Amino acid sequence: MLAQNVENGARIVGGPLIAAILGLFDRPRAPRAAARSVPRYDAASILLGIRKLREMRFLVSEKAARPRRSRLAAWNHNLASAFYHAASRDLRYLEDPAAIKRYVAGRISEEKRPALFKRYRARAHVALPVPAASGGADLEVTLHARRTVREFSRKPVPFADLARTLRGTWGWTGTFKGGLVEPLLAKTSPSGGGLHPGECYVLAWNVDRLVPGLYHYDIASDELRRLKRGDFRKEAVRAASGQKWVGQAAFLCVMTAVFARTLWKYQLENAYRTVWLDAGHLAQTFCLLATSRGLGPFTTAAIQDSFIERLIGLDGIREFPVYLCGAGVPAPRSRRRVRTG
Repeated sequence: MLAQNVENGARIVGGPLIAAILGLFDRPRAPRAAARSVPRYDAASILLGIRKLREMRFLVSEKAARPRRSRLAAWNHNLASAFYHAASRDLRYLEDPAAIKRYVAGRISEEKRPALFKRYRARAHVALPVPAASGGADLEVTLHARRTVREFSRKPVPFADLARTLRGTWGWTGTFKGGLVEPLLAKTSPSGGGLHPGECYVLAWNVDRLVPGLYHYDIASDELRRLKRGDFRKEAVRAASGQKWVGQAAFLCVMTAVFARTLWKYQLENAYRTVWLDAGHLAQTFCLLATSRGLGPFTTAAIQDSFIERLIGLDGIREFPVYLCGAGVPAPRSRRRVRTG
């Protein structure tokens, strides 16, 4: 059994004795009294274990514990969140440039870098139209106009608007040098380490000039690759945990993360946190771009992970869903004017 103190990173490997000792201190007790309460174990072994666990701060004195608040209790015994939050706090980072260079060089020599893009080369592809030289709204006007929209007209979304929104959110704008980890992709949204673990799948059912179906946005070729044909609005609603208004929009984007891209460089516990931060950056970019095109955007984290993974064909480990965002032409009463100039 491995016991880990998530606050200081200390770990200890042992058997049932560790669990037995920790279980003795669900309330303050004197070490010798605790040792006498479990006659099936040798008292000396119990006292030695208590001393070791105190040194590693698995056990603290009653005085030290009194002002401390239980994160588990404060978060309604949400064990997964409490564990993750504690495990990813106050991590130590390398500061010396030489040490950083050695670490990165070691990572590169140990493990092959994952592919920068995911490709479905054998699937039917739809090229996105080349954007016009100008178009869209002033940024400040767009920021003020952005609202979550949940009422849509039946009017289809122009394919050019979908293209601009996808390209502006997930497309790459170039590359830049990143030392030992180059090339790094430049995109409109920031990403931890410039690694961009995000992928985008599109469920489209009311987009002009686009056959309804499930698509993957191929970043490398700036194309949509059709994975499945059909009207997937019911599946979109189910993916969004039954929010029926999602099916009234025109398309739904499923954001996924290829976690290996991040772990290739960062193996600390908070690498997981950066995936969700990336998703937030992308979602805001998506909403602003959709708004600037006159669309009504929305986002939702109420996702049905396993259903989405089966629908797309993901294993849920190497790649998994993190966020949903979509848009449609807003109904007249939901429309927010976005003026240029």
